[in-house]
Amino acid sequence: MLKTRSYFTSDGVYARLKLLISKETLCLLLWLSLMHYALGYQFKFIYVFSSLSGLLLLRYTGKRTFRAIVMAFTLAGACYAPVGINYGFPDINVIGSLMYTNPDEAHEFIASIPPLAWLLSASVIASGAMVLVSSFSGACDEPVSRRVYGFLLVFFIASAFWSPVRQGRLLSSGLPEVRFVHDINASYRAVRDNNQHFAQIMNTGSDWKPVSLPGQHQTYILVIGESARRDYLHAFGGKYPNTPWLDSVPASLFTQYISAGPSTVLSLTNTLARRQGNATELNNNIVTLASRAGFETWWISNQGRKGHFDSPVALMGENADHVYFSKSASSDDRLYSPDSQLLPQLDTALKQGQGKKLIVLHLMGSHPQACVRTQGQYDIAGAKEISCYIKSVTMTDQLLKQVYNMAERDGGDWSMMYFSDHGLSYINKDTAGAYLTHGDKTRENYDVPFFILDKNQTDKATVPVRRSGLRFLETFAQWLKIRTPGIADSCDMLSAEDCSNEHQVLNFKGQLMNYDGLPSVK
Repeated sequence: MLKTRSYFTSDGVYARLKLLISKETLCLLLWLSLMHYALGYQFKFIYVFSSLSGLLLLRYTGKRTFRAIVMAFTLAGACYAPVGINYGFPDINVIGSLMYTNPDEAHEFIASIPPLAWLLSASVIASGAMVLVSSFSGACDEPVSRRVYGFLLVFFIASAFWSPVRQGRLLSSGLPEVRFVHDINASYRAVRDNNQHFAQIMNTGSDWKPVSLPGQHQTYILVIGESARRDYLHAFGGKYPNTPWLDSVPASLFTQYISAGPSTVLSLTNTLARRQGNATELNNNIVTLASRAGFETWWISNQGRKGHFDSPVALMGENADHVYFSKSASSDDRLYSPDSQLLPQLDTALKQGQGKKLIVLHLMGSHPQACVRTQGQYDIAGAKEISCYIKSVTMTDQLLKQVYNMAERDGGDWSMMYFSDHGLSYINKDTAGAYLTHGDKTRENYDVPFFILDKNQTDKATVPVRRSGLRFLETFAQWLKIRTPGIADSCDMLSAEDCSNEHQVLNFKGQLMNYDGLPSVK
């Protein structure tokens, strides 16, 4: 009885709290807080304290395991922090981007990491090192009562696994340590399975049955831009004079076009291929459609082809009669890869053959980091990366002028279309360190330029109605003057007719959402 009373005396409680509230434990708490934030999950104190209770148990019962876990997650948190702070936890979009990224693109990403992310990485490493060093101190060897063990165990199980266990889904725990491992594995498997699925689909061939309509041009040139925000083009109302060619040329500007998705693969997969429900029929794409309609096809790309992990976009491009990738898994990729290197390939395509042609140019455009695209050159003073971005738009405008001139010279009766795959959103807006990156939380992630012009057009026109990348195949078929089962033809997509269902876009998870519900951050 006396022993029981002594446990609840102020001295007894203080002695036991001292075991839990020590500098070693506070150091562990700091490390967990930083590491959870670095892994890209929503920060919740309940998960921090849940992880703390679990690691305290390990520290008292299995120090080697404790140190191994701390070391592993210190490295993971430090490495992942630049991704987590900008893009969140490792979902299918993040893992897919990593799988499709070559060494030079990785180098660009590293060079673009903001100071805050470096600081977070350094803090994770420093706090993790302190936790490891403190685990060798004598304070961690002090005996702990069974009641303390019991409290830590019950709190850990109740806070971390009670709900998942009830649902029969252990790995659905909200603990970042558990979710991080699970999400990486699940996302990798999903991307791998998608690749295999897409490869199998591509081998089945398309089921297009197109009919060509009167009035087709001889040559169609489709230019796919990269990371161009519409409000940064002067021709579309931007404040910087960075599109002198597009300002003057007689083109039809679609001023409310929105991209299908917020990143290249997600957007173009659902733009260039037929989407039925939630399934993307990669085999039924713009290249196979044009081929079935009697066009000789070219795919000329300044974006990479990754061998075993070919992106769905590259798989579609490989259906063309003539394929050129400036970068591939076996090539010596260069950090600076100007879009102008595609022009000799375009020249060949324009001069070769006499029949109908579809030529697709896939640019690097304004892909982050913009200063890599411009070799550090810019004309507008301000945040360096934003200034380079403005310059990169000018460079694309100059390239499009060259494409236009080459079409005029060798394209016969030609037509040209341009759109960007997605827009970008601000980080550190209105500061010297401001820059633009991928996102899915604002309209500017989807607001992109789109225009069409041809040999016979003499006046500039504006199409001020909404058009969506999710219905691009309708626009494309009408542009090529093709009609085929499987592509709706209920609205004149090339006119100012107000078409229905033009408000949906895809978020990073591939889920449809309402574009009109997004805020605008300019």
